[in-house]
Amino acid sequence: MQWGQIKTLFILCFLILNIFLLHHFINNPTRELEYTEDMPREENVRNNVSGLDNIPEETPEKESMLHAQRMEFTEEDVTEIIGLPNQNNVIIDDHLIVSQLESPLAINVEEDTETLSEHVWNLDKYEYFGKDEQTNTHIFFQKIDRPIYFNLSGVLLIQENQQNEVIYYVQTILEKAEEQTEQEEEINKPFDALTGLYFSDGNIVSGDEITKKVALGYHNLLPLPNGVQVLAPTWEFEVNEEEFFYVNAVESHYTMREKHAFIVEMKEQIEEYFGEGNSSAVIAPEDWEEGDLDRLLEQLLENIEQTNGVE
Repeated sequence: MQWGQIKTLFILCFLILNIFLLHHFINNPTRELEYTEDMPREENVRNNVSGLDNIPEETPEKESMLHAQRMEFTEEDVTEIIGLPNQNNVIIDDHLIVSQLESPLAINVEEDTETLSEHVWNLDKYEYFGKDEQTNTHIFFQKIDRPIYFNLSGVLLIQENQQNEVIYYVQTILEKAEEQTEQEEEINKPFDALTGLYFSDGNIVSGDEITKKVALGYHNLLPLPNGVQVLAPTWEFEVNEEEFFYVNAVESHYTMREKHAFIVEMKEQIEEYFGEGNSSAVIAPEDWEEGDLDRLLEQLLENIEQTNGVE
């Protein structure tokens, strides 16, 4: 075979190969782009973040917003609350319970829920979150189908003294608003939410660990002091047992919350209720004598001030 024929054969072979590659590229552009851009991000997270077994594999595809409002207590509710044993309590503006125990209660707050439920109204509507060691305060989040994260209107704070005995608690509660949206929206997967945290602003970095089962709850980035709140489905991430990130499962924006800052915010709100010139309505036991309420409020404020820095 002459050299010219061999050269022509090579040219034809390369021409056929180029036509095949061009045809493959035109008909499969998305698959190639998906592989080159998405796979490295996922692999990066899997290679650098531990505790990924805490991310659930089966999750809902759609969820709806929760419309909630402060629960205002009925006369029956007030009777039950005022009648709880071993405590002096007051109800402020029909939604905030502040209770001082007559004698400290020596129990394991996280585990002895049976004893605690005898002293706290509707304890079964709350879920234990954790303890702020700086103030010796236990945090319970309210549940409406799912936990509601860091909401001043749906929380139970239980305060211990230096001997780890319960001395007082503060409680608020939400209820579903009459108007609820039936429309469900697609939500993102928890791993996608984690990937977003990893690649944004250094919130989660190489070597970090997811230290708790990732859960779906509700969160409001701007809790309203009054009226109806629109709470969005939200993924909760606990990182290194000390940091808490909340990723909106619909819109993917996120926030970081701290236990201590939340407790301080709640205590400051209570101090405002008890401050001079405040006109909030206060319900106390009917058999109290004149001066009993002032003495209780004085004791509560003193305890709040003393426990703001308990270690």
